Amino acid sequence: MDKKEMVKVDKVSKNAVATMHNKFIEARYRLTLEEQRILLSLISLIQPDDEDFKDYKISVKALAELIETKHKNMYRVLNEATDRLMQRIIKIETLDENNKRMFEKFSFISYAKYKEGEGYLIISIDKHLKPYLLQLKEQFSKVPLKHLFKLRSTYAVRLYELLKQYENTGYRVDYLPDLREMLGVEPNEYPRFDNFERRVLKQAIKEINEKTDLEVSYRKKKTGRKITHIEFEIRLKRGCTSQEEVDNLEDINTQSLESVSDLWKGTLKILENVFGAEVEDIDELRDWTIVKYKTDVVPKQMIIDTIIAPNFKEERKRLLKILLNYWNVIKEIVKKETNGNYEPKISKNWVLG
Repeated sequence: MDKKEMVKVDKVSKNAVATMHNKFIEARYRLTLEEQRILLSLISLIQPDDEDFKDYKISVKALAELIETKHKNMYRVLNEATDRLMQRIIKIETLDENNKRMFEKFSFISYAKYKEGEGYLIISIDKHLKPYLLQLKEQFSKVPLKHLFKLRSTYAVRLYELLKQYENTGYRVDYLPDLREMLGVEPNEYPRFDNFERRVLKQAIKEINEKTDLEVSYRKKKTGRKITHIEFEIRLKRGCTSQEEVDNLEDINTQSLESVSDLWKGTLKILENVFGAEVEDIDELRDWTIVKYKTDVVPKQMIIDTIIAPNFKEERKRLLKILLNYWNVIKEIVKKETNGNYEPKISKNWVLG
């Protein structure tokens, strides 16, 4: 094993995001659900400024929770899972500058080590995958684990990854043979389209629509009499926020927000898109809130009780929860942009209404 920095991981956050080049997402491979979860968790550990892959020393307890196994013989579970991940082949096909087809084939992981009774598995991503997972500046997508890990079908996981690439455009079209390969459907599996549609496509879309942030529908397109393409329509569910919008929240220049009205306008997007606040909610929060710019003290008086009737108690709790979440987001953005070096700046005149 090459000498690399070792990163100890006691828990893999299901709120993490796996960032992958689009070519990697559209690669041809077939994994089991537990293999998908292990691989995506590994990818989520890569940091944007990492210049090389690291060796990850991951808690076996965390892995057991991740793959949702209650098997007591984790030595056998990890032995078999890492065997398969090292043997699986990922194929990436592209066209060169002369429009000639080209393929590359890789393994997912290059090294794994586990000693029976010890609490950690050491695992390394294959070095040939660096162009598709490290220092990504363009043509990449971010896929949130919190939605992926709700899915129970390997086809649904792969289709969700493919659809997240196009959530901002809302439209994706795939040549049917390519789609089958990307989903990991073998050539001899469901050769009839009606079987593929019933057993793979419809089931995957149903699960995605029920369990994730996307609402998906599709149309079948024919060339002559034969179905050759699938057109997907992709929508974010109400109250959900695209990864691009989440990333953009970090670009809010809080240093330039010198007045309460500016601060409020700058945070409406957070209230509406991240926490699913309705327009009516925002109007009420505007009346009920005291905002204190650049402070890590949660406002003591967030709701003016005199304007809330007793029967609005549950509604008030819901709005207060939205506000507390929103406030924590603002604090983190300010801390990041000021590198933690700021003094609380509070004014009694900053009352919205």
